[in-house]
Amino acid sequence: MYEELNLDLQSFAKRVYDSILYQSTFYNFLNPNYIGTLRQTGAPVIEVAKTTPLSVNVRETKEIQSRLNPALTTYSHVMVDLTELNMDYSIRVPMMVAGSDITNAIQDAADLEDSAIAKQIDTYGYGKLAADTNIAESAWAPQTADFYITALNNLRATLFNKDITGDYRLGLGATEYANYVSALTSVLKYETLQGREGVDMGIIARAYGIDAFEINDNVLDGAIGYFFNPIAVVGDTFFSAFVQHNSPQGYPGYLVLEGTQSFGAEVVRPEAIIRLVEEISG
Repeated sequence: MYEELNLDLQSFAKRVYDSILYQSTFYNFLNPNYIGTLRQTGAPVIEVAKTTPLSVNVRETKEIQSRLNPALTTYSHVMVDLTELNMDYSIRVPMMVAGSDITNAIQDAADLEDSAIAKQIDTYGYGKLAADTNIAESAWAPQTADFYITALNNLRATLFNKDITGDYRLGLGATEYANYVSALTSVLKYETLQGREGVDMGIIARAYGIDAFEINDNVLDGAIGYFFNPIAVVGDTFFSAFVQHNSPQGYPGYLVLEGTQSFGAEVVRPEAIIRLVEEISG
């Protein structure tokens, strides 16, 4: 039956992955250097290497009196498990709709499943960030529009001073994100040409070199959001199997699509993440 519908499981798996990538806000944390490459290899575990800081020779005069000591490049590393969250992907579509538009019925069921999986990935991923005691915290309680600008500048400077430059991202819970957009709209509308054009076009998510996006409040586990650089987190989604059959497994009257997929997320550079909270405890 599926062959008659021309349902290619490989292309279907790619569509599922792309859909989850679009719907899951936690994917905004992941290093794009790992997304899209490792999933093609199916590697469940990778080794992430980080270069340690190098020493610099400093001379008071320009004459070289003795041999210089060349810097020794060393590395720290961590093994990252990319199969931490195992999930079953399965949908059932009634045979009764086969006479109408079974292809769209399968697509609709898959879209609903993708949305549920994306929510589960967010819950799991943000839960890992919340449990990581190595991530620094910063109070986020701006009262005015100007305070929002000050908070952004302080956060950016904090990562910059840790030698983490560029590609700053701000993920805020839905409620606070709405306040953030309102505050920046009132400031950027009149402050810069980029701000005026952004507001007029309805694009306010990028300001002052920072990309912002909205996170479901229910998955943040007490935090308001996170400020970070995506070099900090490695993760991906893998499909280990997809099976299609005409309901011989106890579901008479249904077309069944079953699969198993895994998601993993590991913070490998926690210094590149700042957890935003209402106030610093202790």
